[in-house]
Amino acid sequence: MVLFPERMKDLTVMVYEDHVEDVIEVLHERGVTEISDIDRDAEVKELVEPVGISESLGELTDYDIKLSSILDIFERLETEKSVVKEFIFPEEKKKVKRRKKDLEFLTEEIDRKLEKSGEKILKLDERLTDIDKKVDELEQLRKDLELISFLDLDLSHIGESNFTVTRLGVTEDPTLFRERIKEIDAYFYEIEKARREEEDKYIVVASGSIQDRAEFESILRQSDVRPLSLEGLEGTPQKALKNLSSKIESLKSSREDILKKLKALKNEEEKEYRALKEELDILREKKEVIQNFGNTESTTVLKGWTPKDEVEKVRELVERITEGHAEVIAKDPEDPDEVPCKLNNPNFIEPYEMLTHMFAPPRYDEIDPTFILAPAFVIFFGIMLGDAIYGILIILTSVILLRGIGKIEKGIRNFSYVLLGTGLSTFIFGILQGGYLGPAQDTHTNLFGRIGLDFINDMAVLETLEGEGPLVLLIISLLIGLFYLNTGFLLQFIKYFKDKNYRAILKDNVSWWTLQPGGFILISGQLFGWWDFSSETYMIAWGLTGVGLLLMVLRAKGLSFFELTGFLGDFLSFSRILALGLATSGIALTVNVLADLVAGASINLPIAIVILLVGGILSGKGIKDFSRLEITIGLLVVVLGVVSFVAYTGVIDPRTPFYFFGFVVAVIGHLGNAVLQALGAFVHSLRLQYVEFFGTFYEGGGAEYTPFEAEREFTELSRNKKEVKR
Repeated sequence: MVLFPERMKDLTVMVYEDHVEDVIEVLHERGVTEISDIDRDAEVKELVEPVGISESLGELTDYDIKLSSILDIFERLETEKSVVKEFIFPEEKKKVKRRKKDLEFLTEEIDRKLEKSGEKILKLDERLTDIDKKVDELEQLRKDLELISFLDLDLSHIGESNFTVTRLGVTEDPTLFRERIKEIDAYFYEIEKARREEEDKYIVVASGSIQDRAEFESILRQSDVRPLSLEGLEGTPQKALKNLSSKIESLKSSREDILKKLKALKNEEEKEYRALKEELDILREKKEVIQNFGNTESTTVLKGWTPKDEVEKVRELVERITEGHAEVIAKDPEDPDEVPCKLNNPNFIEPYEMLTHMFAPPRYDEIDPTFILAPAFVIFFGIMLGDAIYGILIILTSVILLRGIGKIEKGIRNFSYVLLGTGLSTFIFGILQGGYLGPAQDTHTNLFGRIGLDFINDMAVLETLEGEGPLVLLIISLLIGLFYLNTGFLLQFIKYFKDKNYRAILKDNVSWWTLQPGGFILISGQLFGWWDFSSETYMIAWGLTGVGLLLMVLRAKGLSFFELTGFLGDFLSFSRILALGLATSGIALTVNVLADLVAGASINLPIAIVILLVGGILSGKGIKDFSRLEITIGLLVVVLGVVSFVAYTGVIDPRTPFYFFGFVVAVIGHLGNAVLQALGAFVHSLRLQYVEFFGTFYEGGGAEYTPFEAEREFTELSRNKKEVKR
């Protein structure tokens, strides 16, 4: 059991300038030290000069932009892979083996790659962008032509000649245009209502003298007539529309050809480009970190934080790589608020650290609550959900995630282990509470009662909805709350004792540990008469209560009353364990009753006809839209309709089709209940941790430990030149 975050050492490394890059390299690859700014140590800061920005960073940024532009093109390409399939059966990334290269050799390799394929990719993407722009313009032109397709006029006449200017436009109300066009001497216009029902617009063809061009076009603008850009088109709108459609299809065909070429290049080159980008990022990190160092005449000084157990390893690595031309000094931290926090939990607890981080990482001198939070969260979740079948569903979900995307994504992997723990807890408490897609006592609709396996229901120790079950579960929930809150006070006591803060122990811990038993005896004995205590016991209880109240007044002063009501509220808040358990069982029971009612109905002729019609419509729509899912569902409904007709004739039990409907109701209802109640159990279990439990001892707000480390997702180092892809 680990109470506090891993102990850290304040590290100072002094190294001769000739070996600085070697030290950076070894620290970056091993990832055992968090590099911090030299300014945090005032004594060291006075002895050194700050290191300037590396001149090579500008060059690295330029190459980063070039590679990023290629990778952005690859990311924009459409993928035809199923999202669900990729999530459950992800393609494992094969890393490219690489040798260490300095800036000169890496940039030369990038230049060769860009010259070989990068320019081609950029030109293809540029052509693709031009085509998309042209297609968008032509599509808008096609919409305009479709609007005027009924007109019988030659589009080549639209525009300007030596004597006239002719415009064709669209407006929603031609009234203002009719009035304003009269302001010029020579004019001609024709107005037609658009013949597309969805368009409440009018087509305006107007012509005027070229001498009145400015005034003519001003009238069109002020009359809200939008001129259509039809320059270069000839023949009737129908003919122009046909030619335009042919041009659009030709452009789209060219676009598909370019896409195929880009996708082929992506398949061939993407891994190499990502490997180069990763190598470039790693090199840039090593150049950027130097800005945190300080210089003397012949040495460089860096500051960092290293876990206590790793200090000797760091010292050995640095001394070996510099051949003894370096000094590593490690000392205990002086200010806990400066120290980063690195949690140190066993492997089976580590996935639950994500729940602690969701609230806030602990400070360096603060207790890490994960070792208590993890089992408590799992237990609370299991009692709240309390259905063995739902637990199995959660377990299966976690296994699918672990064998799928969890193999690649660490965050998903940790969440999957959390799900696995909650699923096992739900399964166990489901057996103890008799929850199997519904409460055990519901023998008529319960799954195992139906198939004659009542002995499974008999395994229940506490039946949530039967007899005194709810009351017993309420008492258990409140006892859990009392124990859990005092566990928080105990952790607070350990922290105070470690810091030798005995006054805080007296006010914050002793006050509650005297007030709780004293108050319980007085309330349960003298107020409600639940138990009969001796007069000596009552005297002790009055004494304990008085001491507790006095210490509380000394701590909280005028807010003492709110301290008491706050504790009572936290204590009663654990009754939500009962509430969630009742909700799960109650809704499951309702689903079973509804499914039983549906399954008990009988078929008749109108219902059979409706089922056949629905199946036929779904199948036809699926065939029309090339939708395999709709075709499959439609055919299944058709089969059900045929069975319904057969059942109506009396050949088979008329209730047979409704058994299927009842099954559907049960499956959908229980899946919905499982998802909603699991979400509720997750949220409320966390709430009991973050509000009630953390409120007794935990604040958080620490800085997370982030070691200076090379993150390799697409590459791995290789010292064997034969394995290296160049």
